[in-house]
Amino acid sequence: RLHPGEKLMPAMKQAAEIILARSKCECAFIVTAVGSLERATIRLANASRTDGDDTGGNDIKTYNQRFEIVSLVGTFSADGSGCHVH
Repeated sequence: RLHPGEKLMPAMKQAAEIILARSKCECAFIVTAVGSLERATIRLANASRTDGDDTGGNDIKTYNQRFEIVSLVGTFSADGSGCHVH
């Protein structure tokens, strides 16, 4: 559970480190999570930029409002090379 005011990525990374250390696995995955956020920053993969930049790169959006987590999946690797949350 993500507690009020807790930051999502640090909490998920900490949980993954504990699970990976106890299980001696090389990777872990998230099936779902429960909680809420007061601020969310997301990267819109391959989205068009709306700021007039014609490079067509990834757009990053930050929203300062309350969100309920209704779906969360992701992967973590023991060597720290990968952390992907969707």
